[in-house]
Formats: sequence, C-alpha cells, structure tokens
Amino acid sequence: MVRIALAHLLWPLDPVRARGRDEITLARALFATPLRTDPATGDLRAGLCSTWSSSRGGRSWRFRCSHAGAIAQELRRAHLFAAARIGARDGHTVSVSSSEPTPEAPYVLTEVAAAPSGVPGPFRLVSASPARVVLERRGLRLVVRRLKPETALRLFRAGQLDEAPVPLGELQASLRNPRLRPDVRVQRLLAVDLVVCERGGALARLPDLRRVYDDTADRADYQALVPELEAPPAESLAEPRSGAKIARAAALAANRARKRIASLPHVAVRFAQPADPDLAYGASLLIAAWRDIGLGPFFGAGRPDATFERVVAPYPRRAALQAAVAGRSIIPIAWALDARLVSRRLAGWREDELGAVDYARVRSRASSRSR
Repeated sequence: MVRIALAHLLWPLDPVRARGRDEITLARALFATPLRTDPATGDLRAGLCSTWSSSRGGRSWRFRCSHAGAIAQELRRAHLFAAARIGARDGHTVSVSSSEPTPEAPYVLTEVAAAPSGVPGPFRLVSASPARVVLERRGLRLVVRRLKPETALRLFRAGQLDEAPVPLGELQASLRNPRLRPDVRVQRLLAVDLVVCERGGALARLPDLRRVYDDTADRADYQALVPELEAPPAESLAEPRSGAKIARAAALAANRARKRIASLPHVAVRFAQPADPDLAYGASLLIAAWRDIGLGPFFGAGRPDATFERVVAPYPRRAALQAAVAGRSIIPIAWALDARLVSRRLAGWREDELGAVDYARVRSRASSRSR
C-alpha cells in the first residue's frame, strides 16, 4: 500500500475538471490518455492510440486507437481542438482536421482532458469520496487523502504517509533537516506563477501602468519566500536566464519605472483573492510591495482588474505553456516547482516537469520508520 497526501483532490472524478498538479496527477492514475509522454525525455509514447500520422501539411491527423468513438467524443467535450473537425472512423481511427496546421496535435492527445472517462485507466477505482480515493492495480493499492500540507508533514514524520507535499516556507528547513533531507524531492515545473491582466481591466486599458507593474514586481522576494530560491524568477515565458547582467538590467528597469509612478494616474487595481492558499500568500507579497512604492493594488470582491494564477503546461513542450496564455496580457513572476516528501520505502517514484507521477512504476519496499 502507498499512502499519499494531496492538498487538492479531484472531485468529482472527471478528467475534464482536473486543474493543477494534484488533480491532474490523480486523474492520470485513474484515466487512460490516447497518447503519453516519456517522463525523462518528453517524447511521445503509445497509450490508447498505437500509431499516428499527418497529411495536408499537418492540417489532418489520423490516430489508430482502441475506444476511438469515446476518444473523439471526449475531444469534442473538452474543446481541445478549436475550429477542428473531429471524427471516429471504422471504430479504430480518430481523425482531426483543421484549416491550419496543427503540429502539436499528438501532444494534445496526451492531456488528461483527452482521456475518455468511461475507459479503464492504469488503476481501478476501489472507493471514492471528496476527501479520500482508493485505487488498485495488480496488488498495489494507492490510498490518496486530501490533507493540509502541515498535517501531511506531521503524518509523514510519524511514518503514517509515504508521500506528502512540503508546506509553503518549509522547503529549506526540510533540506537542512538531516532526517528529512533524503526524502525531499524537488522538481522544477513547466509552469509559471503570473499576473493576468483581465480584459477591460485597469492594467489592460493602461499599458504604461501595466509596464510599471511589470518592471517593479518584487520577483526577488517572491523567489525567496515562495519557491525558496529553488526556482528562478520569470520575466517572460522564454527559457529562464540568470547572471549578474540580467539582475542588473532588472534593477535598472525597476528604478526607472519607480520614477515614472508620479507621472501616472493613481489608479486602484482590484486583484481577485486566489483560492489556493500558496498563491494567495504570493499575491499578497506582490501587492504589499507595489503599495510600498505608491501603486494602488488591492484585494477586493467584484470584477477584477487582475488575477494571480499558476499556469501549467498541459504537455511537456514550451509551446504548450505559451499557448495556454495566448491572447492574454500577463506579468510573469516566477517559475514554479513542486516539492514532495517521498518515503525511502518507495521504489520507482519519479515526477516529471508537469508534476505527474506514474504510480504504475512505483513499488513499496519495507515499512518506513518515524522521522
């Protein structure tokens, strides 16, 4: 038996509803996707579909699959292909046709939202509730519980959990703890914490104001207090860069932006309060720093001018992350990571850059001891 704690549990158990690292990880254990990716390389692997090919310059794709009708229905329900015709032929072929080339089409079929909900996945569902889900596969049982990270840490240290999230603010302390350090797993994600300037809101309507918010965002404090220096700040969605020149350029841009504040209209910018406690804490850091230099952000009810979100790529390609925010005005803040405590009695546990764990590869060894 493998005892797992997640801060967020998918409920109801519908792959289209899965959002965020925890919910998607559970969905991948329960549902089978048409295609998969190799956790080490990101290369495509067969899933429910065994072969795939394109024609018409990438505007048409054919996938040879089991459960082709269910897959085609799920692709339509999840709206994964905009303005594309999706069909199922002869019970074994899914076709996707559009007027524009769709080179990423096979990767779209790796998304958990593409998994047909009525088709058996890697694990069989034994029981389910909003707080506890039990899955089983070939004698391996997963007991997944929704727990606050602080509670999960206490239970992990007592030997009552095999996997637990590291609570916000506890990563460096866990890495310094000689008993916990061997259990800490840190994975940089293909994900970014960012401000979304809502359409019609103050930051979207006033580009000069938005640039000042971007240039003065306190990415250094955010990096120190949220990912705890284990992930870099993000000024764009390009591959993160580092070095003294980059830091100096950012500092100069921030100084110039602060000098422009007095010439800008004093506009209140309403931020929606994030439901996720970690994101809410991160957003409060940013808002406090902006207010300290004379800007007017605040948390408030009503139509927001901006939201603070973690955007995770749906498949392991940088283009997927960029597509996830296409058409939205954003202020990137920091690259995201996932930190877990994983018992040394688990063999084969590995997390990829989307935060997914293939539990079908996990094996349980001897019992763990209290830490």
